[in-house]
Amino acid sequence: MYIVIGGDGKEYGPKASVEVRDWIAEGRLNAQSQIKEQSDDEWKGLGSLQEFAADFAGSNPAIPQTGVTPPPPGVTPPPQIQHFPVAGNPAAAQAMVNGPATFMMVLGILNIVSAIIGLVMNLAFGGLGIAAADSGAPEEGMGLIFQAVGGIVGNIVAIIVSIVIIMGSVKMKNLQSYGLSMTAAILCIVCCVCCIGIAPGIWSIVVLSKPEVKAAFR
Repeated sequence: MYIVIGGDGKEYGPKASVEVRDWIAEGRLNAQSQIKEQSDDEWKGLGSLQEFAADFAGSNPAIPQTGVTPPPPGVTPPPQIQHFPVAGNPAAAQAMVNGPATFMMVLGILNIVSAIIGLVMNLAFGGLGIAAADSGAPEEGMGLIFQAVGGIVGNIVAIIVSIVIIMGSVKMKNLQSYGLSMTAAILCIVCCVCCIGIAPGIWSIVVLSKPEVKAAFR
C-alpha cells in the first residue's frame, strides 16, 4: 500500500498499486509525483519505482508539481494574458500636445494683458474715489475706492493664474512636469475670461489623459 502526494499538495492513501496506476492513467500523478510505502518514511519520485516505471515508458514526463492541480486530460488551459506597460513615444506625444499647449499659452498671455488693463483702470477709479472723498462727496468716493480695491485684487489674482497657465503650457510643450501641465489645463477652464479657456482646457485634459502621452512625460 502506498501514500501519494497529489497535484494539490495533499497526501492521499493508503492506495493499492492498481489505484496508483489509475491515477497515472488519469493524469493525476506523474513521474515526479512523490510516493512512499505506507510503512516507510522516505518519499520518492513515482517514476523512480520499478513497479511503476512501465507506466511512464514511451510517454513524456509530466510537468513537475508546483502545488497546483493540473487540468484534466484533454482540457487545454486558458492562455496566459501578459500586460505590458505603455511605452511613451516622445515624438508622437509632442505632436499631440503642441496644439492645446500653444492655445493655452496664447490665452494666458491675453489674460495677462486684460488683467493689466483692468489694473490700470481700477487704479484710476481708486484715484477718482479719493478725489471725490476729498471734494465733499465721501459716500461716492468710498464706493469708488471699494470697487477699485476689489478690482485690483481680482486683477492680481488673474495675473498670477495666467502666469501659472503659461508656465504649465510651456512645460506641456516640452513634455515636462505632468502635474503642472494638468493644473494649467484646469485653471484655463476655470479662470480664463469670457469662457474662452474652456475649449483649450478640455482639449489639454483629453490629450494629457492619454496613456501614451502621460508615459512620454519626464
